[in-house]
Amino acid sequence: MKRSLFVLSVVSGAALAVGSMVVVAQPPGGPGRGGPPNPLLQAFDTDHDGTLSAAEIDAASARLRERDANHDGKLTADELPRGPGRGPGRGGPGASRPDAASDLSKPPLPKDDGEKRILAAIEKARQGERYANVSTADGRLLRQLAESIGARRIVELGTSTGESGLWFSLALRKTGGKLYTHDIDPGRIAVARENFKQGGVDDLIIITEGDAHQTAVRNHDPIDLLFIDAEKPGYDAYLKELLPYVRPGGLIVAHNMRQPAPNPRYIEAITTNPNLDTSFVLMDGAGVGITLKKR
Repeated sequence: MKRSLFVLSVVSGAALAVGSMVVVAQPPGGPGRGGPPNPLLQAFDTDHDGTLSAAEIDAASARLRERDANHDGKLTADELPRGPGRGPGRGGPGASRPDAASDLSKPPLPKDDGEKRILAAIEKARQGERYANVSTADGRLLRQLAESIGARRIVELGTSTGESGLWFSLALRKTGGKLYTHDIDPGRIAVARENFKQGGVDDLIIITEGDAHQTAVRNHDPIDLLFIDAEKPGYDAYLKELLPYVRPGGLIVAHNMRQPAPNPRYIEAITTNPNLDTSFVLMDGAGVGITLKKR
């Protein structure tokens, strides 16, 4: 039911967005006249030629879906692209827009057949049951962080349907590591298993069903990267339980640092501990916290 409602919301939003773009894409007097650029046109015009091609219109629905930061099946004003000077704390022509980075990004390009299969599995997974998952920008960041630190042991709290696991697997193919992922929902786990199989990475991923507060602490091996994306009220408890096993120089990555509202106890814990150093990124979407455990 949730997915059907979401698709209806996205399709309706895409139709309204495209309709709006047609009206304002070329204002009277030609390009560059008649007011500020249309932020929705800028968001979907990936080749930046000032118009929307058939392919860009087809892709608009997927890009709108990715902006559903809190995964509630709806798009609110703060999840849509903003025009110049309309972001929080911004005012005036030429001010930077929160979605400027997404305007510059291109789709991920597979380096080999293995990456091609994983990326295809991610796209296919997005057409099925979606529950709570990561956007393309968030997923790419997960892969980049994991591969850049040579992560061999990644622990994930909140498997969902496996999209984040697929992004991590892009890195694990290179580092020779494994993902240890935990989820309490057997239905989501079943979907994730199929998605991992579709991506050809089921041998890289070990799934544990149960309450992660109990299951994740059973193994005491050093953790290179801990990814927290489970129930938000439990974030601070997960940190307390697993921080001792994160190796010095390892990372704790937390999803939903903007939407839904983050756990204030977790924010306090990662920003006041002198042994940790935290940055917040991709805050125009769900938001990601990246915390380094200092050496």
